[in-house]
Amino acid sequence: MNVRRMTETTIYVALSAALGFVSFLVLSISLVIGIPTLLVALAGAPLIALAFFTAHVLARIERRRAAALLGIDFPTRAFPREGSVPVRAVAWMSSRGAWMEMLYALVALPVVGIFGAGLVFWAWGAAIGLLSYPLWGWATPGDDVFGLSYVPAAFLHVLLGMAALGAAPWLARGAAAVQLAMARLLLEPGERERLTARVDTLEETRAGMVAAADAERRRIERDLHDGAQQRLVALAMTLGRARASEDPVHTQRLVAEAHGEAKEALVELRNLARGIHPAVLTDRGLDAAVSALAARCPVPVAVDVDLPRRCSPGSEAIAYFFVAEALTNVAKHAQASRAWLSAELQGDRLVVEVLDNGIGGAELNGTGLVGLRDRVRAVDGEMTVVSPLGHGTNLRVELPCER
Repeated sequence: MNVRRMTETTIYVALSAALGFVSFLVLSISLVIGIPTLLVALAGAPLIALAFFTAHVLARIERRRAAALLGIDFPTRAFPREGSVPVRAVAWMSSRGAWMEMLYALVALPVVGIFGAGLVFWAWGAAIGLLSYPLWGWATPGDDVFGLSYVPAAFLHVLLGMAALGAAPWLARGAAAVQLAMARLLLEPGERERLTARVDTLEETRAGMVAAADAERRRIERDLHDGAQQRLVALAMTLGRARASEDPVHTQRLVAEAHGEAKEALVELRNLARGIHPAVLTDRGLDAAVSALAARCPVPVAVDVDLPRRCSPGSEAIAYFFVAEALTNVAKHAQASRAWLSAELQGDRLVVEVLDNGIGGAELNGTGLVGLRDRVRAVDGEMTVVSPLGHGTNLRVELPCER
């Protein structure tokens, strides 16, 4: 076992003991005081809610701790998102997942964490004490140890210390494995919970997609009415005037004017069609399509696209409109001087990121990305926004990449 792995597992075990002690202390006090007062009056309700909230936070911490120290990531249960805070709290506390998290935080984490840490650090302490015996063994009272003189006793202590030193990393690894197995058993949602969450997500995204489709239809109707339709009306009127004119020079000027209006109408129709589904995306793929978007952005954009193969048309379309909306936000709201666009395949996922060095402070609900978020979630994708004030914005989307 290498030194880094040994250090990470030992730190994981030590943190398990510390978190286990804290969680047992907080939860036991909250429940011991909260349950009797809840039976008498509702005064204990906040303490009960605090206990469940603490257990949920510990579940999130456990997931991040396992990912950071052991390199293992596993899903945890999500807090309900619909309804008022009291309604969501009651729904959560009455769910199976909340009680599983409570069992982990109140029993599994303290017992396994403290026992495992005690075993591991006993081994480390024994190794240090035994290996250092030659330095202090000569000062022990008596002339011998276990019937042995100083030199044989020192040799025996060193041999036992080396054995303890070799066993300690494996004990740490075993304790970490047991702790992680308990965490995944109690904190990871089961198949039925995943299916229920998936159905809830699909219902939510379906409603969002219907609203987004209606808004898109209204936008297309408005663009046609205010743009191409007005151009075509003007074109018809100009051609009518040209047909009624008896002056050849005036007729020629009107025909030239009509020709210009026809070209402008074609440009507006082409832009409108690009907003529905760009031809370059179908013909040349996502690389060329997003590069064209970056070239049209008034803010300089550095493009880094590494896509050895094409994804499904649906995923490519979502990624394209994500980039289009993100670059529009960069140009209109970010006050940025530079932007960066990257797209790559990570396993079977298409990952697209748009970053800028603007003012930050962007929110998902206020950036025009709500409809795209619903489309992303509908295909089992994920979209995140990181935008601290004064430090720019990072928009990231992960989509399944199926051929």
